[in-house]
Amino acid sequence: MNSIIIVGDLFPVSSNAKYFAQGDIKHLFGKDICDLFAQADYRICNLEGALTDGNDRCVKTGPVITASTDTVLAYKNLGIDLCMLANNHITDGGNQGVIDTMQTLDKAGIRHIGGGINESSIPHYLIHTLADKKVCIYNVCERMYNKSTATKAGAWIYDEYVVCKELEALKSQCDYLIVIYHGGIEKFRYPSPEIKKRFHRMADSGADVVISQHTHCIGCEEYYNGAYLLYGQGDFLLMNFRPELTNLGLIVEILIDKNGMKIKKHMVKCSNVLRLEYVENPDFASFDERSKKVQDDKYLEEQFRKFSKQELRLYLNAFKSPNRFLYAIKRLFPKLYFNWLISKAYHRNDLLFSLHTLRSEQNREIAIAGIETLLNIK
Repeated sequence: MNSIIIVGDLFPVSSNAKYFAQGDIKHLFGKDICDLFAQADYRICNLEGALTDGNDRCVKTGPVITASTDTVLAYKNLGIDLCMLANNHITDGGNQGVIDTMQTLDKAGIRHIGGGINESSIPHYLIHTLADKKVCIYNVCERMYNKSTATKAGAWIYDEYVVCKELEALKSQCDYLIVIYHGGIEKFRYPSPEIKKRFHRMADSGADVVISQHTHCIGCEEYYNGAYLLYGQGDFLLMNFRPELTNLGLIVEILIDKNGMKIKKHMVKCSNVLRLEYVENPDFASFDERSKKVQDDKYLEEQFRKFSKQELRLYLNAFKSPNRFLYAIKRLFPKLYFNWLISKAYHRNDLLFSLHTLRSEQNREIAIAGIETLLNIK
């Protein structure tokens, strides 16, 4: 039986970058994980950032994730065969950072899909023969700061019509079609209603496996129309910004022989020193319980609305930026500040127009283009 290993976000940070540069995979991943990788026939990861020695950086909010090109040695020593570049951090090193990343991987003999120097040069998929079976790996992501153009490097962005048409065509060329989708709701253990519909459409278009990365936490799974859908793989080795959520991840092992395909899940845990441990006896009880509830669309809607309400303060802050005094209040008394936002800072019409702007594709496009113009972002 042949195996493909797929892991989620993998990228060095300051506390472990030297071990990446030294290629010290035993320190970073431990013996059990290294042995699992060594025994696999094909190994895939998401490269969650830009490998570059340049100084270009993406103009954005949130973390800007880059590392020096010499850190690629750990990827090579771990035996990574294919890197996913369709993610929200591939452009963090600017246009040159995307180019540097691809050239670095090329020199290391590691293939890559999902990113390119412009929109017409991005490889969307790769077909690999395993056990006399053709396995197609397809990589796509949601849009953030990462959209490519005719003159700008970036990632392959999900367009439902285009992607589903491509999947239908690819299914006729391969035995198994695996989609690695970088998107979903960060820190949320269920698929949003829209993500569930999106995954079902990809399965209906021929995907045998669809795996969601980007959520930074282990979510749940579903079998639909003969396809295996994983809503949230969790990180492999990245920064622990919320340890109670992000310190656990899944290694997905896809086993293929003449009789078909099987899915096996392994659990890993990231320690405070940002190295991995293999979990010998993983507890999948909560994962299994969540997976039972995926079929209940009403429950998913309730959970998503509850989560969205908790996250609302982030969006209201963006719409109405506070002055210095309110920044101090926000820092010292976050709950008081949020209550002020929703009761005093916004009139009902303000909220209605914000909702209208986010709902309407026309208004959303206008708002994005207008703000990009003000910030001189092309």
